[in-house]
Amino acid sequence: MQVICNGYFYKDEKSKILDAVGVFNSFFDISDNFYFSLNSVTDSEISKINADHFNKDYSTDVLSFPLFSNYDEITNLKSDYEESLGDMFVCRPVLKKNAAHYGKDFIDELQLVLVHGLLHLVGYSHSDEVKMREKENKILHKVWNEFKR
Repeated sequence: MQVICNGYFYKDEKSKILDAVGVFNSFFDISDNFYFSLNSVTDSEISKINADHFNKDYSTDVLSFPLFSNYDEITNLKSDYEESLGDMFVCRPVLKKNAAHYGKDFIDELQLVLVHGLLHLVGYSHSDEVKMREKENKILHKVWNEFKR
């Protein structure tokens, strides 16, 4: 799976994004021809997106917009064609605030919301919070232990 980064990302952040996507893909085996767009947006931009699509009038760390309902739909696609899995929006100011609040560095927080957003792109939802968090924790454990700083 490929990532198309739009907006503000430093080189080291892009490298850590690719690390996390690689680990994520080891759990889901998504074609290298498939991609998603990762967009870095401002506080006001993500607040507007959140209000327009989810009727929540506040900024948040990540929003995902999947094009497929679940992982089975993705695996049924022809893997030799290019396919977009959807769009993800992250908000740097909220990530920085959350990282400070939870005593993490920015990269860890970015990888956390990236994995969380990717799970939404392959069909996980908060309707089964336990299942989603278990998968998220397994992936993040591997990300954070396989790619030590």
